[in-house]
Amino acid sequence: MFSPTGFPARWVCGQWTPFHGWLYILSSLAIWLAYFAIPGILYYFLHKRKRELPFTGLFWLFIAFIFACGLTHLADSVMFWLPAYRVSALLLLVTAVVSWATVIALFRVLPKLLALQTPAQVEALLQQRFETLTAELQQSEERQQFALASGQLGVWDWDVAGNKVFFSKRWKEMLGYADSEIESDFAEWHKRVHPDDKDPMLREVERHMAGETPPYRTEYRMRCKDGNYKWIGTAGMVTQRSATGAALRLVGTHEDIHAQKVFQEMLRLSESTFSSAFHFSGIGIAFVTPTGGWADVNPALCQLLGYSRAEFLKLTFQDITHPDDLEVDLGYVRQMLAKEINTYKLEKRYIHKNGQFVWALLTVSLVWGTDDVPQFFISQIVDITQTKHLIGALERNNEALHIGAVELESKLGQLEEFNNIVAHNLRGPAGNLQALLGLLPKSVPDIGDNKVYQMLNQASSNLQATLGELMQVLQVRLNKEIPFEDCEVARLLATITVALGVQMAEKKAVIEQDLRVPVIHYPKIYLDSILYNLVSNALKYTHPTRRPVIKVSTHLDDGQLVLTVQDNGLGIDLAKYGGQVFKLHKVFHAGFDSRGVGLFMTKNQIETLGGKISVASVPGEGAAFSVRF
Repeated sequence: MFSPTGFPARWVCGQWTPFHGWLYILSSLAIWLAYFAIPGILYYFLHKRKRELPFTGLFWLFIAFIFACGLTHLADSVMFWLPAYRVSALLLLVTAVVSWATVIALFRVLPKLLALQTPAQVEALLQQRFETLTAELQQSEERQQFALASGQLGVWDWDVAGNKVFFSKRWKEMLGYADSEIESDFAEWHKRVHPDDKDPMLREVERHMAGETPPYRTEYRMRCKDGNYKWIGTAGMVTQRSATGAALRLVGTHEDIHAQKVFQEMLRLSESTFSSAFHFSGIGIAFVTPTGGWADVNPALCQLLGYSRAEFLKLTFQDITHPDDLEVDLGYVRQMLAKEINTYKLEKRYIHKNGQFVWALLTVSLVWGTDDVPQFFISQIVDITQTKHLIGALERNNEALHIGAVELESKLGQLEEFNNIVAHNLRGPAGNLQALLGLLPKSVPDIGDNKVYQMLNQASSNLQATLGELMQVLQVRLNKEIPFEDCEVARLLATITVALGVQMAEKKAVIEQDLRVPVIHYPKIYLDSILYNLVSNALKYTHPTRRPVIKVSTHLDDGQLVLTVQDNGLGIDLAKYGGQVFKLHKVFHAGFDSRGVGLFMTKNQIETLGGKISVASVPGEGAAFSVRF
């Protein structure tokens, strides 16, 4: 194949001059070099853009065709010295095959090539596509702006390298600033972050910038223009990195979540408060399902009824309710489920674990779900067992007291009737006896010196006085219909002063008045008697070394009228006689003309009309009697 035998070199074929020979040789070599350079360039171009170019197979055929053509020109130059016509023929054959293969390939892709756009068409298509993309981008931006405005979101865009941050108008408004009051500087954000939140927030951002976390979302506090801090929710992500992976740009949003955080804190406090009230309450609290099952119970209820929490959860309230109380309770439950009532209270009996009955005051409310389905009952259970026992005992005692009161009233009526009979029936004989004793000295002149007669006469006088006093007491007790009238206290005191004028003059006594309530609506005869007894007692028991001063005053105490008569006399030893002051025939100072009737009568008069009398006294300093009408 490579043997030149039988063929002459081209230099000896024909009449070649050196000029023409070398011109032919150099031209063939130049063509060969060009045909070798073109495939190399095509190969480099194809290697770099093979994923983007269509018809890559056709490119390879062109590379092979041009390379083969170059080989034929190289062989043509070599044959001036080496007549290898057989090799040249083989190269021509290869070139012919590659050429026709290229022709066939071109013919097959020719329709596709003809369908390719012209530069003008491509430019028009690109312009149309650009306009379409621009419109879509504008629509996307409008939708984004609408979403941000609807969601009340602020936007920030941080140029990390330049340390510049774009803050949107809404971002600034969240903190109370106008658009011109915050500059595009990272320090504007940094100086407003709450000190407690700054380091955690920066660590979150740095971790994301380092590629350790996906786009982040976090919450922190920022200082507003008015100095208060507001909770902000922020989300951000790196949108641009350098060739080494360093974050160059971050974009994110700001959301005002202050109201939400405040609500969450209130909800947390509410839940904490309810949890504390539930677990540490002194009364039983339970959550009960609409069918009656115990959903949860607090320790107080477990202690009240003796069941553990686990035991409760296996029971229903029907299981531990007294049979006689169950239907009433279930009736209320049905009313609540029908929304006829919102709550109910019921005194009922529960069955203790030991079998005893426990009285409880049950208060129930119902919690409804958002779908208008009943969720659970809240039951508050207060132990009233002891109260019920006390009420039962009180009712029995009241019944006994009522019976006793009826019997006592009957006996008092009988006693008053008896006293009335005695007083009336004895006054006649006593009066006759007194009259006979008065006539006896006329028949027996010397009888007046007889001691027995004197004693009998004195006893008769005492009996007559006692019967008179008894009749007065009965009159006070029975005369409850005596009319009331407006009594001027000063006028009554003036009358009493005249009646006691001799004693007052002898003792140089003074009556001082402080009548803040000048008129008292009361039976005049009683008020006159009360004042006379109290003033006369004060005048009787004066201190031997002091000028008597009697103070009479009236005032209102919590709306109740009070009359007080105070003196600076001998006083009463209440530690010794406190329980006897207002009893009949009780005398506390010897050497005075006293029978112990006045205070007793006064007390009866006052109490008959629903009032009260009391005394305060210091021995040797005086006494003060107060009447509450």
